[in-house]
Amino acid sequence: MADEHAIDLLSQLLVRHYRSLPMFLTESAPWVHRGDEEASHVLIDIVASQKMMCRRLASEIEQRGGIVELGEYPTDFLDFHFLSLDYMLQRLCEYQRKEIVCLARSAEQLYADPAASAIAKEALGAARGHLESLEELLAKIPQNGS
Repeated sequence: MADEHAIDLLSQLLVRHYRSLPMFLTESAPWVHRGDEEASHVLIDIVASQKMMCRRLASEIEQRGGIVELGEYPTDFLDFHFLSLDYMLQRLCEYQRKEIVCLARSAEQLYADPAASAIAKEALGAARGHLESLEELLAKIPQNGS
């Protein structure tokens, strides 16, 4: 029973990573203009990290006898088609802050399962690092009214 709960939580983590806003943006091709190279590279790095975490989560789920399901993107993301990457940085930061809260909650719920807890804590640490990278980029963009 405890393993089913862990599988459910790991599955939720997998969907959160596989259907994240950064993943969506790399698939929907945000409008990029000259000067967005650094932001594009950071987004690509975040997605690469998330894909690696997806593989780890999927492997752990399968090892526990669970079924890997990837879910769907949230419908809210459809509003982000064709927006500029520099505009999306603020949205990415907001999204990442919410993700950190959810990942922390999952890590807490998995405390009794050392292997699953370690993966959740690693995902949380990576998410915090991603937020830091995004906030650094956002700080470099001139804000309206500045």
